[in-house]
Amino acid sequence: MPSADKNLKLVLFALCAVTFMLGFELGGFQLALMRATNELGIGGAAIGLPVAAQFVSVGVMPLIFGPISDRAGKKKILLIFMAVFAAGSILTWSSGSSAGFLFSVFILGTGYGVADCVSVAISSDVFSGHEEKYINFIQSFFCAGAIVSPIILQNLMDHFAASWRVIFLICAIAVLAVIPAVLLSKIVSAPKVPSVPRVEAPKRLPLPLLLGFLISIFIYVGIESCIASFADTVFAVHLGAQAYGAYAIALFWAAMGVGRFIFGRMKEIPGGATAVCLFCLTAVIAAIAFCGYDILALALFAASGFACSCVWPGIVNAAIALDREASGKIMGYLNLGGGMGGSIFPLAIGAIMNTIGVSVAFLILAAFSVFAGIYLWKKSRHVV
Repeated sequence: MPSADKNLKLVLFALCAVTFMLGFELGGFQLALMRATNELGIGGAAIGLPVAAQFVSVGVMPLIFGPISDRAGKKKILLIFMAVFAAGSILTWSSGSSAGFLFSVFILGTGYGVADCVSVAISSDVFSGHEEKYINFIQSFFCAGAIVSPIILQNLMDHFAASWRVIFLICAIAVLAVIPAVLLSKIVSAPKVPSVPRVEAPKRLPLPLLLGFLISIFIYVGIESCIASFADTVFAVHLGAQAYGAYAIALFWAAMGVGRFIFGRMKEIPGGATAVCLFCLTAVIAAIAFCGYDILALALFAASGFACSCVWPGIVNAAIALDREASGKIMGYLNLGGGMGGSIFPLAIGAIMNTIGVSVAFLILAAFSVFAGIYLWKKSRHVV
């Protein structure tokens, strides 16, 4: 038994390390975005193209490799795509043209998406019966990575004249450093115990419910990616305070990490928490749309991160509960929905910001947030 406990701790450490590394890349990418597009000539409404390139691969590739991981072994697939992530990071670091940059972040997104999908599926398998608690806890490390990377990059650029590219070199080194922890872990599924036995488990995957969760995560990831990816643009263009952009991104992820840690410490997540967080997020996004003060905007970006904290884990856990034996397959579908949201929303919102303005763009995000909240509130009485 002590040996089993030791292995569980190692698995938890490995998953937290992988998740931290994924957050580190995303936070650095979000700060590097505006500088990269300026240097490589990706301007105007096309600023959303790199975000779309990464999120297309984040969404599509897990749909293919999520089900494969259920059969071939999740640990093996995780290791392979951690290597793909490292390769994509090196390609992005060395890219010299707009086309090369877009291709590189697509490869990077492939490694990111599959590693994310499989690590969450592993969490559900290993910690069955307590998966929502552990998914929230593990995802708090994603936020921690996303907090430190923009601050590190901003300071490297300010004090050491570093390029935005350096963050991707750090990502490659970081993911290679995490591989030994995954190799040493023994991924063994715990007994399948329903974490929240509110309803009898369905014998077949209920496709209408799954579709509803796919739409919800499509909207949520789209909103999240826009808030974080365009924070630097909001401060540079709308508020004239670009130096605050890195801190807005860091505060967004810090507050999300705090929220996920709090939810991760709860014995049971309150029913309807996901919907309530989306309603709160609606109010905060609307406030950002009309905010004209940089310090207040920083506080609002932090508040938006806290409001986001349990939305992604809540949707994921509710969807996986539909059929825990197919966790990899379901995570593939969810990553597709999230990846498409992360691709389409930045393109559309970037175009709106460029032509109409920040306020209208963020009000549109608020409208989508309340729509998703209403749907999940209705479903929370039955499955969430």
